[in-house]
Parts: sequence; C-alpha cells; structure tokens
Amino acid sequence: MVSLTKPESPAEEWLDDSPRSGLVTAPGATPPGADRVTATAPAAASPARVAATAPAKPPSRFGEWMLARWVSLGAPVAGRRVPGTMVVAFAALAIGIVAVIITTSSGLNIAYADSQSHLTISRRIFDSKAPGFTQLGTVWLPVPSLILVPFVTNLWLWSSGLGAGLLGLICLMGTATGVYRIAARIGLGRAARIVGVLLIILNPSILYMYTTALTEPVLIVCMMGCFAGLAHWVTSKRNLQAGEVMVFCGLPAAGATLSRYEGWVLVFAGTLLVAWVAWRRKKAWRYCVKMGLAFAALPGVAIAWWLVYNFTVYGNPLEFANGQYSASNLQKATADAGLLAYTHNAGLTLWTYDWSVLETAGLLTVVMGILGAIVLAYKRGLSNEALVVWIMGVAYAFSLLSLFLGQTHMNNDHSLPQNWWNSRYTLAVIPWLATLAAVLVDALRKTRVWMPALALVGLALLVQTAWWGADPSRSSVIAEANGYVQLKAASGATAAAAYLRDNYDGGDVLMDESAAGSALLPEIGIPLVDYYNRSTGDLFYQAIADPATHAKWVFVSTADAPELSQTGVADLVYDAIKKDPSFTTMYRVVFEQGSYRIYERIDS
Repeated sequence: MVSLTKPESPAEEWLDDSPRSGLVTAPGATPPGADRVTATAPAAASPARVAATAPAKPPSRFGEWMLARWVSLGAPVAGRRVPGTMVVAFAALAIGIVAVIITTSSGLNIAYADSQSHLTISRRIFDSKAPGFTQLGTVWLPVPSLILVPFVTNLWLWSSGLGAGLLGLICLMGTATGVYRIAARIGLGRAARIVGVLLIILNPSILYMYTTALTEPVLIVCMMGCFAGLAHWVTSKRNLQAGEVMVFCGLPAAGATLSRYEGWVLVFAGTLLVAWVAWRRKKAWRYCVKMGLAFAALPGVAIAWWLVYNFTVYGNPLEFANGQYSASNLQKATADAGLLAYTHNAGLTLWTYDWSVLETAGLLTVVMGILGAIVLAYKRGLSNEALVVWIMGVAYAFSLLSLFLGQTHMNNDHSLPQNWWNSRYTLAVIPWLATLAAVLVDALRKTRVWMPALALVGLALLVQTAWWGADPSRSSVIAEANGYVQLKAASGATAAAAYLRDNYDGGDVLMDESAAGSALLPEIGIPLVDYYNRSTGDLFYQAIADPATHAKWVFVSTADAPELSQTGVADLVYDAIKKDPSFTTMYRVVFEQGSYRIYERIDS
C-alpha cells in the first residue's frame, strides 16, 4: 500500500486574502509538499485511488491570466510597486468610458454653466481675439484649465465636452488607484481594497462629475496622489529621502493647491503629519523640520505664484478672494436676502452639508465609512498608518468651515431654502469614506462572521448600484444637472445657443458670456476668435461702443435684476444697446425666446 501526502490546494492560496502572505503558488506549478511521497508498502494503489489523486487539468491560458490578476489584488506591496494597480486602473477606465458615452451623447456633461466656462477658459488661451496666459482669469485656480488645453484643441472635442471627459477618465483611474494603493500600503487585504475601489467607480456622482470640465476631478486625483505618497513614506521600511517626499507627496499637493482651495488646507495638514511622523522616527528637530519643509516647499511656491499672478495681472494679490468675481462678492446678494441660513450656525451647517454628503456618496458608503472610522480609532488610534487615513478628511473639515463662515453656498432638498446648489463640493469626501469602508471590511475579515458579512456588503453594494441605476437623479449632483437642463430650456438659453450655432455664417459675435445664464460658448460651438466678450478686454468695450463696425451678430440676455448689477453679472451688452436708440436702426431681431435675444446687422 502506498499513501500520498495530500498537497495544499493552489486554489486555497489564490483565495488567501492576507496582504502579508508572500507565498503565492503560480497556476499550474507544483504546490509545496506535492512531491513528498512516503512508501509504506510495495502494494500498488487501486485505479480508483490513483484517479482520485491525479493532478487536476491545468487552467487555460486565459484562466491563468485571470487568476494572476486576482492574486495581484491581494499581493503585498514591494517598495514603490503595488501589485494590482493596473487591474484597478483598467476597471475604472472601462466603467468611465461607459459614463462618458452616456453623458456626452445626452449633453448632460455640459449642463453646469461652470463646466462650459472651464471649457471656454482652456480654449481661449489659444483661440481668442486676445489669446494668452492671462485668459486664465482669477478666482478659479489654473491647473484644471491648463491640463485641459490639449483636450480642447479640436473644436468638436471642445464643443461637445468630450475633451473634458477624456481628461476625466485619467482622473478616475488616478482616484481609484489612489484609494487602492492607500489601502494596500496600510496593510488591508484583497476584499477591503476591492470594496474601497468599487465604492468609487460605481458611484454615479463620481462617474458623472468626471465626465465634466468642473475642477473637482483634478483636485481629487491630486489629493489622492498626495495621500498615496504619504502612505508610502509612512509605511516604507526604507528611510525615504527629503527629495522623494518632495516629488511623491509635495508635487501632487502643489497640483491640489492650484486646482481648488481645499488643496490649501491640505498643505497645512500634510506638513503637520510629515513633521509628526518624522519626530516619532528620529526624535530630532532638524530631521523633523527638513522633512516638513520638503513636503511644503512645492505647494508653498504654488500658492506664492498665485498671489504674484493676481497682483501682476489685477493689481491685487487677493483679487481671487475679494475682487469683482470672488465668491464673497457673487454671494453678497444671496447673503443680503438671508438665504445663507447656515452661516455661523453650526447645527444647520452640519445638517446641510451632511445631507449633501449622503446624497452624493450614498447611504452604504456613509454608514460603512462611519463604522470604519470607529474601527480605525479603536484599533489603530493615531498610529502612523491611521494618520494617513485621518488626514484624508481635510476636505470635509474645510468644506464645513467654509459653509459655516459663509464663504461657500450649498443647498439640497433638506436645506433652507430647498433647491439644488453646489452639492459637488462634497465629492472630495467620498474617497475618504471609501477608504474608511475598506478599513471596516478588513476588520471583519478577522472575525467568525467574515463570509456572511462580506456577502452582505456585496449585496448592499449591488442594491445601492441598482437603486441609483434605476434613477440616476437620486444623486444630488445629477439632480442639479438635470435642473440646469430644464432651467436653460425654460429660459430660452438652449434654443438661443442652437439658433446661433445653426445660422452663424461669420462676421463675429458681440456677447457678454460672463453675464448670468450666458455661459453657452461650447454649446454654441463656433470658434472663440469670432467673439467680442469680456475676456477680450478693451476690444470688448470698443465693440460695445460701436457694435456695427465690429460684429454682425449680437447675443444678449435681457434678464434684469438689481442683484445682477450689484454682483457684476448683468449683461453689459444689453445694458449698452438698450440705452442706444440708433442700435435698432442697424440691427434686427432674428431670435427671441424667454430671456434671450439675438440681433443680426441689417446691411448684412
């Protein structure tokens, strides 16, 4: 009789969820111990016994490839390399492409006026009567506009908004892989990593926003790059140099500071984290200061450059904060009307913002994130790895403070008043919640109820995805976008843009695209060099003074309210022509609907 020692099943190793397991049996290879045979008798084994112990048929080449990808998602990190990153990137790319096709084909990707404005800023840097770097303007930070430029050089990619969607795909891949790499570096297992990623790439708020030209995708991907770099530095067994911290942490932080102002508080929080961890490591002030400065150097230069730019172009280094187009000035009429009820009211601030978080992130993400925060606090406290996760909440803290101080304006269906406005300001919180949810899943892995709990999480994620899929407008950012589509249709903006697009035959256009409701240039779709508008500077005012010698077409918004003039968003062209009795002798009305009117020069 011959007895064979049963080898360890390769499948058992493929299913190993521990990132600390360095031993992975390759598909088709001989498992450890399979060659151990103990002869106890010369008798031959029965045919049935031989058949039962015969090796299984090796998987196909495609099966081997798929299993290798699956194994990589739970493999331990190795220096800068985090196995499974490309798997996550391509999964995000595939889902993102579907989102881009849906929103671009429906036109929903340019529903937000700010989305059309960002597309316009990027293109007018090279396509304008006054092209140049100063077309970046003020208030909106420059990085999103600058990196969008290559994607809008083609007129159709610009007018359809597809160029922004292509950039958004890159940002989506970066965001998803950022969450994955952070989870891997702090020691979370395969299931935890996958859940964190799925909460990002199956979220309709994220998917929609990443098809637009709005600035949140660029901010978030820069922040995730910074957090992933910090996670690497904190967990690295090798003592990373100051230059590495500057490049892998400080550089993406600098990108965040020049994307949205949430990035500015990231610099402060990140510097504190680096200094704290550096002190824990060596208890040396010199090392602590050196590493803190290494992190803060590039973001500090970026912020200083922005102040110098504003001073050079506008004569005021704080033009973005207190100038004509600043948030404080544009919100003045709203504040004077008493519509910022949450200002200096902590309870209403939390109520308003947290409802927007819930309606963008989803109930499952929020609940798992809260439970994950409790687990993280209990199990890891303020350990170095935990600090990386805690610092990801800086966007949440900054947004609450901004709302409380009246620097930002946000409404939802539970706020006072009830309407949709700026719910997208909560999007930077979602990766933090997804990472906390991953912490929760990893903690469950070590319990007896692991498999039932994981099945429940999977079912809940499936239900949430199906619930959103049945009505995407259950996401507050998509509901807001649909509201803008309806508003533009009712006001005549959509029809006016279509008329000029279909009938324009050259001759230039006089239009104040900075007027409220007139951010329509991509929707109109004609080259920006054919416009006289505020961005053309003195040429615009010369055209207003003598329109007939400058433009064949005049596009105006006839909306008139005191607050529009007070905040600088009244239509300057309409204000001028309604005071000029000779204008109607030179132009005739060719389109009028709602608040919009288009004139064509008579002699043409």
